[in-house]
Amino acid sequence: MAASSRADRETFLANVRRSGLLTKEQIAETAVQLPSTERGRPIARALVDLGLLTRFQATQLLVGRTSGFFLGQYRILDYLGQGGMGRVFKAEHRTLSRLVALKVLAPRLLKTTRAQELFLREVRAAARLLHPNIVTAFDANQEGSRTYLVMEYVNGPNLHQLIRRQWPLPVGLACEYVRQVALGLHYAHLKGMVHRDIKPANLLLQTESFAMPRSLLESVPVVKISDFGVARLTEPGSRGSEDGAAEASGSTLMGTPDFVAPEQASDARKADGRSDLYSLGCTFFYLLAGRPPFAGGNTLEKLVRHATEEPPLLERLRPEVPPPLAALVRRLMAKRPEDRCSTAAELAVALEPFCRAAALAEPVRPPSSPFMDSLGTPAGGSPWGSGAGEAGTPDDGSALAGTVAKDALGTSQGTTSLPLPNAPRRGRRRRRLGVSVALVAAAVLAGLVAAGAAGWLLAHR
Repeated sequence: MAASSRADRETFLANVRRSGLLTKEQIAETAVQLPSTERGRPIARALVDLGLLTRFQATQLLVGRTSGFFLGQYRILDYLGQGGMGRVFKAEHRTLSRLVALKVLAPRLLKTTRAQELFLREVRAAARLLHPNIVTAFDANQEGSRTYLVMEYVNGPNLHQLIRRQWPLPVGLACEYVRQVALGLHYAHLKGMVHRDIKPANLLLQTESFAMPRSLLESVPVVKISDFGVARLTEPGSRGSEDGAAEASGSTLMGTPDFVAPEQASDARKADGRSDLYSLGCTFFYLLAGRPPFAGGNTLEKLVRHATEEPPLLERLRPEVPPPLAALVRRLMAKRPEDRCSTAAELAVALEPFCRAAALAEPVRPPSSPFMDSLGTPAGGSPWGSGAGEAGTPDDGSALAGTVAKDALGTSQGTTSLPLPNAPRRGRRRRRLGVSVALVAAAVLAGLVAAGAAGWLLAHR
């Protein structure tokens, strides 16, 4: 039975001993440094200040949790968030002292064949990718009923979180972020892999110092693409639908409605590298405008607008965007794949002239997460609870691995449920959506998005 969060000194220290996080000897050695109080909370605070416990560990111990802090060779340090397939934790390898991110699948999901296939796909896809702009996968394992993927820990926010906190980004810095993503995508595409869910929440910032091109300051963070778990594996030169083991059904939409390419929405098997470029174009628009190109509306309305409407003029939403750059973003979001950049490498080269201004940008620093007076479970309940992280949970931040703790920024991981900068007023949005709704019937009858939308809705009920 869980103890109260107002655990007294002896109860809290007993919880610490039972957890295995500290030995009796460690507790005895630090006894003289602990405050003279019978309350458990000041003791927890002191152990955090001494670096013996993390805030997350102390929080869980205060409410009576004494197990679940170890997974194989890894010590759980913090709860980062959850995606559609499970939860993500910050952890440390007990022998190597290497920080990693653990994506732990919800046990219930492993009972289905589809969940097992998706997880195996993620492991195999991630293991094939070794690039500075892609999150590295180290290992995959099973401990009892828990199956987990071990990934590189990235210490900065994802681009959705960054825009929620720091918009507007300098134009040159946004260009540099997209250029780095293009380099990572080009590498993956050469490996015969398509991501199919490029969005701001899947692009993480490594804010530690890394070597960068000489034209940029070293303070410009490295961008890393995460969550290749929904990638379609194809061998170079093969026809996508022939890879039946790894191929998604044509009636299932993989992707996020705000950023998905029209051809991917109508048939997932049509997605190729140019579909990733469309999604990257929508992401680029989001970085520069502070909102997705087709904000508002439900899933079907968004898919129809991707297929039938031109995005708003970026230079009107952000006057300082140079016309050639705005034209490049529009080209990325062309309805027909053949009208976009032919490769991600072509995009990276096209962006180089616009990236020079990134050298003048302020360095992005990871948000602090001090040990607060009020210790409690993470937002949304206990990370070990049975309700979250299951299929059907909104997967707005499916990357999550390697991002800062979910509550460190005080914002949601979502990209569609929050008010966005420069968003139109509700009345105008409704009038605009009225036009989109009128297009729905025609689009469905024409077969543009009906199959993809229906599959997406069924898969995400």
